Amino acid sequence: MKRFLLEADLHRLAYWLRLLGQDALLLKTAISKVEVLKHQGRVFITTSRKLEQHFKAWGIEYLIIPKDEWEVQLCLLIKYFQIEPVLKLNRCYHCNGELLAVNREEVNDRVPPMVYLYGRDFTLCPQCGKAYWKGSHHPKLRRALRKILASC
Repeated sequence: MKRFLLEADLHRLAYWLRLLGQDALLLKTAISKVEVLKHQGRVFITTSRKLEQHFKAWGIEYLIIPKDEWEVQLCLLIKYFQIEPVLKLNRCYHCNGELLAVNREEVNDRVPPMVYLYGRDFTLCPQCGKAYWKGSHHPKLRRALRKILASC
C-alpha cells in the first residue's frame, strides 16, 4: 500500500483517502524541500506544476493532479494507485492515526450519552484521542462514495 503526503490545500482529499484506509498525511505548511523530505517514502500529491523540477531533483515520488473538484481528484487517485474503493474506517479522519477497537466503557467520557447507550463498534485514535462509532453517518458516507464512484 502506498503512503501519501498531500499539499495543505488537498485536505478534503486527504480525509477521504483516510476513510478508504489509506495512510495520508497533510502538509501543514507551504511546500518546501525540508517539509517534503521529512516524509521520505511517501508519494507527494500536489496540484503545483511549478515545483516539478524540484521534485525530480529531490528524488521523491510525486503525482501532480488537476486542480479539479476533490471528487474528481479522488477518482483519479483510486484509479491511478488501484485503491480499493471501500470505506475501511480504520484511520483517524483528523490526524491519520490507526484506530484501535475499544469497548464502550473506554469511550464513555468521549461520546454523547445517547451514543454511549446505543452506539456500536467503537474505535479510538491513540494519537489524538478522538472516538469513533458506527452511527447514522455510515450509510451517508457509503452513499457519498457510491455517488463519487459513479462519476469516475
